[in-house]
Amino acid sequence: MSFTVTCPYCSAGTSSEYNFCTACELQIKCINPNCNKMLIAGKAKCFGCGQAIAVTTNQPSSQLNKYVRNVKQNGKNYEEHIELSVTDHAVSELAPFIGAEMMPRPLQKLYDAPSQKSSTIPARKMVSTNELFTESQELPQLPANAADEVEDTQTGNDERSPYFEVDGEFLIATVKDFKGKTRADQQRYFILLYADAYYRYFRKPVPSKDHFKTAAKKASVLDPTNFPKYVDEHTRKCLSEIGSGYKLNHDGDKEVKRIIGMMKDENVDAGFEYWTRSPSSGTKRQRFSNEDKDKLNEWVLQDVEIGKLKVCDITKARDYAMISLWIIIDLLGNAKAVRCNDAYYFFKQKFETISVSAQAFIRAMRSSKNTKYFRSTGDQYYLTSEGKQTVESWIAGDPLESDNETEDETGN
Repeated sequence: MSFTVTCPYCSAGTSSEYNFCTACELQIKCINPNCNKMLIAGKAKCFGCGQAIAVTTNQPSSQLNKYVRNVKQNGKNYEEHIELSVTDHAVSELAPFIGAEMMPRPLQKLYDAPSQKSSTIPARKMVSTNELFTESQELPQLPANAADEVEDTQTGNDERSPYFEVDGEFLIATVKDFKGKTRADQQRYFILLYADAYYRYFRKPVPSKDHFKTAAKKASVLDPTNFPKYVDEHTRKCLSEIGSGYKLNHDGDKEVKRIIGMMKDENVDAGFEYWTRSPSSGTKRQRFSNEDKDKLNEWVLQDVEIGKLKVCDITKARDYAMISLWIIIDLLGNAKAVRCNDAYYFFKQKFETISVSAQAFIRAMRSSKNTKYFRSTGDQYYLTSEGKQTVESWIAGDPLESDNETEDETGN
């Protein structure tokens, strides 16, 4: 399945099935069939396999674009005459600056006129570059943040800046709510907004997946168990891997604009308030002693018959928990009640597959929504009569229930 990648030379979007950019026609991926990694702009070899690049990665030769500006003396003041020759690629980067410099405007002093006591005119520094100047004057320097201002002017993205500020090599979020309706969505939106802002501030991709994780931790939005999964999701859909970093692709840019639209819309409800959760409300995993491990191993070795129920059809944490408790307590008779973690790891070891996390499994058992299925005594749980009947109907061939899931019943 193809997706969009970003050309490291001209930043145009190109289908991942191509090895060459459809815009500037430069080689963007290694042509070694066993590698096919993205190339790094200006390098003579692939940093994935070391193979020399078959086609030169220099900028394509093209006729230079010439821009002219006159300079004339007018009393104590001077008008400048500048001839500037740049490539098409450079034009796209310098267009706003060139346009501002070339437009007619009132004359300004280039430097203070010499006093009567002085017999010499201060010499102006010569510039030696690929750009040709007929008048020996330096091209005015762009301010440090000019590149950001140019891009914001071109793309209309200046509304993105309020959400982050620079802190060393990281960005710090200046807001908490990214309008995600679940903790998972809050983290997904954070990843995309961070990737967008990072490129705008530093002019380079986010260095690594670990960088995303550290940034999310600084923003207090991090769910350590599931966050890497969300980064991987975006890597497949909304982010392009550039060298060793990650940058928004075309789909990611569209998604960022959608998120920003929600954040700016006062009529959109606030997102999930993950920041209000107290540390005590978490789902701490219980520690396993050697005795606990031996007990679980004995349970796992016992034969289990679950009729027409197919383990691969189970998707919800609540259903995993119900089936696990029924097997341990009602089918095998190993206990009258069990701890949440015992039930989770028994199922995971017995069937070697479970699509939800231990935290989601535990939250489902403790959820007030599911009290008709679960009962507890201390920190141990067992099924209600309705819970037992429900599992037994699944084993007899009835389909799994499909009522609406909540965050507690998924892997998020």
